[in-house]
Amino acid sequence: MTKQRKLAIISDFHLDSNAFSTDELQIFVDLLMELNITDLHFAGDISNDFWKISEPFFTQIKTLTPLSVTFNLGNHDMVGLNEDEIAQSNFQVTYFADTAFVSFHGWYDYSLMDGAIDPAKILAFKNAFYFDRKIKRAFDDVTTTQNELSELENLLTKLSENPSVKKIVVSTHFVPHQQFIINSRYEKFARFNAYLGSQHFHELFVQFPKITDVVFGHLHQRRKEMTIDGIHYQSKPLGYAYEWQLISDFLLTYPHFQIKENWHLRKRYNNLRQSNEWQNFRQKHLAEEFRRALVIFEF
Repeated sequence: MTKQRKLAIISDFHLDSNAFSTDELQIFVDLLMELNITDLHFAGDISNDFWKISEPFFTQIKTLTPLSVTFNLGNHDMVGLNEDEIAQSNFQVTYFADTAFVSFHGWYDYSLMDGAIDPAKILAFKNAFYFDRKIKRAFDDVTTTQNELSELENLLTKLSENPSVKKIVVSTHFVPHQQFIINSRYEKFARFNAYLGSQHFHELFVQFPKITDVVFGHLHQRRKEMTIDGIHYQSKPLGYAYEWQLISDFLLTYPHFQIKENWHLRKRYNNLRQSNEWQNFRQKHLAEEFRRALVIFEF
């Protein structure tokens, strides 16, 4: 009898930025064990230092648990990596019975922007302010995305031609469809759509009927599950602590921590983050936040 396997995918873990303690990471591992997870996949943005933070974390999980751990990189993970190091973990395939689980990094080509596109302005803003100015890619953004698409198409073609593969599940970091862009009338927010991902990923996915599910992150907004052209999309990033649902839950219990600018997530979080009430609440309910960020498949 084939052993049942259970895959959990989580994106935007941000191990260092969220300052998880040893006890809090144990809460995460305990949750995975409680849910009978056998395979764990990080869909990008694990930390800001792949070799010094993320890699030891993977080793720790694999040493202390029976979990299989895989990952694809996000933009934060790529800081300090050269193109060869980035390529090492790209386009991985794990087989779960007749399902092929494909993970790849992804990138962006400005195709998710609304209206007219001025590549020079997009690049100038990126190089001056955006986090990805710290990443040194071998090619420009459009070419990098084209290379990703080309290699992805070759891989998906091989899997589609394999008669033992009945179904394909995909994990990537970057946003693959314009339905998930940031809808804002403010230009300073809307321009971030340029760096979210590429509509061309979806256009490629629909050419392969075996693809049933795509999981992604990067957006730091948990979106309602959506089926587009027969492909089921899910995005439930963990994100930064100030973005967690747990903050809203906390403020319902401790309303005196609310501020007038409650819509300003960072200010809201800074007002409570050092309090004993928050620290105790976070410890007690963190498993709920982790659970909300998991996408789970059973095979």
